[in-house]
Amino acid sequence: MTTSSTPAPFQRAETMHGLFEWCASRWPGRTALHHRGRDTTYRELAGLADAYAAELQARGVERGSIVPVLLPRSPELFATLLAVLKCGAAYAALDLRWPPSRLGELIEHLGGPVVAAERGTSWPSVWSPPSQPIPGARPGAVDVGTDDPCAVFFTSGTTGTPKGVVTAHRGNVRLFDDWLFTPLDSGVVMPQALAATWDAFGLDSWGVLFNGGTLVLLEDTLELATKLRDLIAIHGVTTIFPPTAVFHSMVDNDLDAFAGLRAVGTGGEKLSARHAARFLEAYPDIPLYNMYGPVESSVAATCHRVRPQDRSEVPLGLSLPHTQVYLLDGDRPGDVGEICLGGRGLALGYFEDEDLTARKFVTVSLPSGPERVYRTGDLGRRTADGLLHFEGRADRQVKIRGHRIELDDVEQNAGRVPGVGACAVVPVTGADGAYEDLFLCYTGAPDEDELRTHLAERLPGYLVPALVQRLERLPVLEDRKVDRRALAELAARLRTAAAPADGLPLSETEAAVAEILREIIGVPSIATDVSFFRQGGNSLSAAQLCSRISRDLGVKLRISQVFEAPTVRGVAGLITAGKPA
Repeated sequence: MTTSSTPAPFQRAETMHGLFEWCASRWPGRTALHHRGRDTTYRELAGLADAYAAELQARGVERGSIVPVLLPRSPELFATLLAVLKCGAAYAALDLRWPPSRLGELIEHLGGPVVAAERGTSWPSVWSPPSQPIPGARPGAVDVGTDDPCAVFFTSGTTGTPKGVVTAHRGNVRLFDDWLFTPLDSGVVMPQALAATWDAFGLDSWGVLFNGGTLVLLEDTLELATKLRDLIAIHGVTTIFPPTAVFHSMVDNDLDAFAGLRAVGTGGEKLSARHAARFLEAYPDIPLYNMYGPVESSVAATCHRVRPQDRSEVPLGLSLPHTQVYLLDGDRPGDVGEICLGGRGLALGYFEDEDLTARKFVTVSLPSGPERVYRTGDLGRRTADGLLHFEGRADRQVKIRGHRIELDDVEQNAGRVPGVGACAVVPVTGADGAYEDLFLCYTGAPDEDELRTHLAERLPGYLVPALVQRLERLPVLEDRKVDRRALAELAARLRTAAAPADGLPLSETEAAVAEILREIIGVPSIATDVSFFRQGGNSLSAAQLCSRISRDLGVKLRISQVFEAPTVRGVAGLITAGKPA
């Protein structure tokens, strides 16, 4: 095993809310959040958080509690998260778009004293953040330490049930107490686009609020991909952190939009060397950072400033402060081993799952003594200069558009649908080698649309396969195991198969939309009256489509409009009507 680390003591605070309070006391009048024309200062946000914390304490939230949070992105969301931390509790941000059945199961599993949600929702013990709380209200003092839980993040699980990762304050403080990406008092203005359900949320939220910067709240990361020019020109945005797939899309569809930025970071899956090289050629003076780290190591574990010489492969880089990176059975440069992570970023474990925690968080013997590490399942190697490189997975976990997906999770849920026999899921690979979608094939009675509907009622959208195919039987190898290579080849053929023509002539606008979609999805043809989501498209494709329509046809469409009319003829109708963004 080999290691690299740059330890340094915490300087400003030991907890996440302590870092925020440090900034609020130093720059009370500075704008912390901008949302829909409303500016919230650090003083105002701190006051909201104090008042909310007092209310939460009155509702039974105390040190060690877990509070499910189902709130839209707003100043009230951030005040609520800070309030939970001030109570000594941990928040579990859940996505409002997830199926109600899944949300209900998670809320019951967490068992918190309250659920932070908007008024009118039917969850048990709902507490709704008031827009005008009691002025000057303050919570009772709570002794919160670096090892106290701060958040629970749910990821895809191999059993078909999501697993909750419990992270500690130290995991965030180790990064944001002295953070190179958004330096202290540097005037950073950053779009906040990542979902609070993802630990990387810290990179475009806490990393800014704990260092005196300003957040511009967006609806989601797809909005970042389509509005970057306006964000720079109108709001003075200086720094962005799009997930890797969104960064690739922005480079492909609107490379000029990055002009004016000070720094760009990305992460979530393997960064394409081709896209990184295009960016550096256009913007040699804008630092581009590639970051890596599973939720079990809190937000990020390694970082690399991409260089012109990284033309064939972009490294994961070197470990961040208070973080140790080990390679199991990979002592010499060039050896491939499993990436294991140690240090103060390590999560406390999996929520109410001691067996899984014991399997994944293990103690290893090092020259310095025994150390607790997390076995990532990622394979890596080190080059002679010490840089860590990604070499794939040792299991069936994949990353698609930043989401960590256990293929077994989808298979388990598909197998529970009445009438489904055997089933198997494989990832669909794009032109750059990255996984772009899922392909589910199965035997049994339900048709493809019926099965997809069943899954959409149980799973978040990113777990519902874009391609679903019913077969008479699944292909198997000589040992009777499913032939997943054959399924991957079938997925590739289906994805690139020509769409059936409907025989109707296309208008000039319809032809333009069809050509744009054909290029984005990577298929020879597009059916004009069939949803492009059923032809290999996804939410990122919708964002790319809006960018291309704005650039090539001069009409701005909202992504929500495309979701409501996701066909060639539907989108062409929106363009013809000239609906404003």
